[in-house]
Amino acid sequence: MKKPKIGIFTRPIDQGYSGSGHHLLEIVTHLLKQNNDEFDIHLLHYVKNDKPIYQETKELILPRNPLKASAILRKHNFDLLHYSPLTPYAPIWGVKSKKVGTIHGAEPDLLPHLYPFKARFHSRVTKPLLSRHMDHIFTVSETSRNYFSKNYHIPKERFSICYNAVNPNYKIIDQEKCDVRERLNTGKRFILHISNYGERKNPWTMMDAFAALLKEPGFDDYKLVLAGNRWGNEETKAYAAKLNISERVVFPGFISEEDAVGLFNLAELFLFPSLAEGYGMPNVEAMACGCPVITSNVFALPEIVGDAAMVLDDPLDSERLTKLMTQVLADENKKSELIEKGLKRAASFSWEESADTILKVYRNLLS
Repeated sequence: MKKPKIGIFTRPIDQGYSGSGHHLLEIVTHLLKQNNDEFDIHLLHYVKNDKPIYQETKELILPRNPLKASAILRKHNFDLLHYSPLTPYAPIWGVKSKKVGTIHGAEPDLLPHLYPFKARFHSRVTKPLLSRHMDHIFTVSETSRNYFSKNYHIPKERFSICYNAVNPNYKIIDQEKCDVRERLNTGKRFILHISNYGERKNPWTMMDAFAALLKEPGFDDYKLVLAGNRWGNEETKAYAAKLNISERVVFPGFISEEDAVGLFNLAELFLFPSLAEGYGMPNVEAMACGCPVITSNVFALPEIVGDAAMVLDDPLDSERLTKLMTQVLADENKKSELIEKGLKRAASFSWEESADTILKVYRNLLS
């Protein structure tokens, strides 16, 4: 019997490391492992490249023009197409295949003042319209499912949750064999944040809270490591200078996964007081490495961390953030409790389970 033919759009994988790109790469990797030759899976993208995932199955290069791409898809007679992400360029018009999509957070809706008009328009108009043309939608948290169902006017039963999980490389390591402290000049004791820079990550509150922490007895030797793309920009450096903490803030820039694991293992505390997140993957990566976490009480973050992190009710309350930092750093019992709960919480998420959820939806739609 002929196997159902499925096409998965993989442009986020080609664009490099990002939250959605990492999620999609892990999902596709596990889908291919768990497929058991049930489906004929093709990866659909726009530019030929040497990413290893394309050696694992068939691929199809499409033109960026959505009308031309739709015409090609019709000729290939796919039984199901999986759009990730849903964008204005998604070739869905005139394509009779079953359609599913993956959507993540709603940051441009929640923080419109931080996003340009194009991003706001897509989030408020294009994405809801495209979502209503999907037979099923995957998202990464119950919070996201509830939000999209209510605001896009789509029944909840047309959504499935596919949680992110932790790469096995994120784990507790032998700190004696890790040289990241010396190479990145973190100092003996440091507090860590990792992300791609943006005001959504709440840089000013973190630096305000850290500056206040340095004034507390016993904490004046700490450093704050703000790692990731674009963190060492003129604004953040000027703000650190204004707070007289320039010598205590480290901007290592983009870091490798190996260095991220090292930093998570060596840090006294991980800060992630974001203003909006559909999931907040760095929190879970920190937990998997045995690093206690302080995050914020916004959108999906409380759902994802559960009781395994300290949660800041108001992410803009720097005074409260300083108190939470002091509470964790000064109390070894509290710190140990967060580490233990964090390890269990990180282990509760599974790429295998998320991939299995997707395969079941494929199966149901094509049965």
